[in-house]
Amino acid sequence: TACVGQQSAPNLSEASLEELGNIKVYSASRHLQPSGDAPSSVTVITADEIRDQGYRTLADVLRTVRSFFVTYDRNYSSLGVRGFSRPGDFNTRILLLVDGHRLNDNIYDEAMIGTEFPIDIELIQRIEIVRGPVSSLYGSNALFAVINIITTRAEDMNGIELSAEAASFNSYKGRITYGRKFSRLAFLVSGSFYGSRGQNRLFYPEFNAIDTNNGIASHADDDQLGTALATVSFRDFIFQGVYGTREKGIPTGSYGTIFNNPANRTTDSHGYFDLRYEHTFAGSWDVLARAFYDRNTYQGTYAYPSSLDPKQVSPNLDFADGKWWGTELQVTKTVLSRNRITAGGEYRDNIRQDQSNYNLNPYSSPFSDHRTSLVGAAYLQDEITITKSLALNAGFRYDYYGSVKASADPRVALIYRPWSITALKLVYGEAFRVPNVYEKYYSVSPNLPNPALKPEKIHSTELVWEQGISDHLWLSTSAFHTTMDDLITQEPEANDMFMFRNLQMVESNGIELEVKGQLRNGFEGVASYSFQQTKDRGTNQFLDNSPRSLAKLNLIQPLFRRALFASLDSQYRSGMETFTEQHIPPFSTVNFNLMGPRIGKHVDLSAGLYNLLNKRYFDPPSTPETEGSIPQDGRTFRIKMTWHLGER
Repeated sequence: TACVGQQSAPNLSEASLEELGNIKVYSASRHLQPSGDAPSSVTVITADEIRDQGYRTLADVLRTVRSFFVTYDRNYSSLGVRGFSRPGDFNTRILLLVDGHRLNDNIYDEAMIGTEFPIDIELIQRIEIVRGPVSSLYGSNALFAVINIITTRAEDMNGIELSAEAASFNSYKGRITYGRKFSRLAFLVSGSFYGSRGQNRLFYPEFNAIDTNNGIASHADDDQLGTALATVSFRDFIFQGVYGTREKGIPTGSYGTIFNNPANRTTDSHGYFDLRYEHTFAGSWDVLARAFYDRNTYQGTYAYPSSLDPKQVSPNLDFADGKWWGTELQVTKTVLSRNRITAGGEYRDNIRQDQSNYNLNPYSSPFSDHRTSLVGAAYLQDEITITKSLALNAGFRYDYYGSVKASADPRVALIYRPWSITALKLVYGEAFRVPNVYEKYYSVSPNLPNPALKPEKIHSTELVWEQGISDHLWLSTSAFHTTMDDLITQEPEANDMFMFRNLQMVESNGIELEVKGQLRNGFEGVASYSFQQTKDRGTNQFLDNSPRSLAKLNLIQPLFRRALFASLDSQYRSGMETFTEQHIPPFSTVNFNLMGPRIGKHVDLSAGLYNLLNKRYFDPPSTPETEGSIPQDGRTFRIKMTWHLGER
């Protein structure tokens, strides 16, 4: 079976018109189906596209997807969708999955997408991106999108693979992977490391004074990462273990720390074990059962002047430690040939949700909080074939939380397919997000706790039209209207303090257009444009960090009888306002990559130039006490070699 979508992904360059619009996807309905039949707008990114475009991180991939944008505060990468990205939001309104396993942690609800993502991007077989609210299947956090990372199988590797790369800023990466499939046993193990000194000099005009090194952060942008993944399958059982840890220097002087002090840094680690069972009984009952255990830890080290002697440094240590385990059971069956029913339940026990904070010089412990909680849920979805060309997809999920009011969330989609190359979808869905323990209880200056926070909820209506135009050309367009109640946002209080509150009521309207396809000579590409207006309904003001226009262009051209692939990707983001009332100008960037696959049958070589035109551009800050805008990297390069021994 392929309950989590681990099937071979077609190469876009070899796809027919019908295949372009009907690539099999799993995440939209929790079972495999053509994307044209999915009750949402879905984007699929394959391993070939990741390789040919020279993407380095999951954030690099997502910033090329229509209606998505990524900002970087030189510590974490933040993902915005359809004009929505809140300051201080750790990607909490996006649900991130790995082979169906929930990756958002139980302290911050954070979905890590930059170098902090705990899986090497070269181990991704495909990425499925489901837009819109999907809480009817996945519960909390699935407000704006569900992103399911499907990892490489042992049979895709079938040998040993070594990879090495070097890049700007003294950056180096290495990986070793071994996979093998026997008759009923298959396994894949992989380990990788990444290290970068980062930019030697970063200038921040807000700190342009003699006592703050004239605004220059020197050697404070380093980044180190280590990851490991093991997947073992035997018959219908699949065991997976993942671990990743990253340490990042913070050059921005955020949270009022001493500027240009190399002690300012964060360390994030996430590991889990996941055991699942997949089987089809009597040819009609698809069963998925899962048990898992996760642990996520965070340590922030922040340098402040000592209260005893301002000339001395008092390190402040900030900790979070989350542990949770859970189970899941799902059954899918077709009833009376017209109803495909998916039913399931989940249980998650948060056995540790600890937060603490210490000052070392002099020693004090201003904050220590220890909590536990549990989550239980049941869901039901029915896909009804009304006629040969008309289908109704209706789903409902009930989530019980021990600390807040339970949530019931529906999704209904009417899908009309008069021809195999045409799909019209009308989708209505609701989704919610429970306030996390960081938002409710964290109490370290300048943050105030707010245990009375309520869940936020969205209501979304979307019209999707997917159409084949000519041979090997596919058009996707959608229009959406979304409202959000009780938006959780960080607001200023008296005495320069901040608190998370249920304040804003938000409305978002927009349109998206995408054209993808390929020519007979192998040239392929995707072009998209999205326009959205995301406003506070009370003040009629545009939200912070909310661009109105996004444009993307991805091109791949095979050369010399496919001995070489040249690729280009470009993104445009319109201007936006920050919560510090500064304007971030619009910008566009261009990246270029050359890929030589299977040189001498065993070696892949690639070279990439990023921000090819050396554009100067900025991203908004993510905290109340930092710069008005964060400068991004200029032109950078990367060269990479991958050596493979074995069949592929």
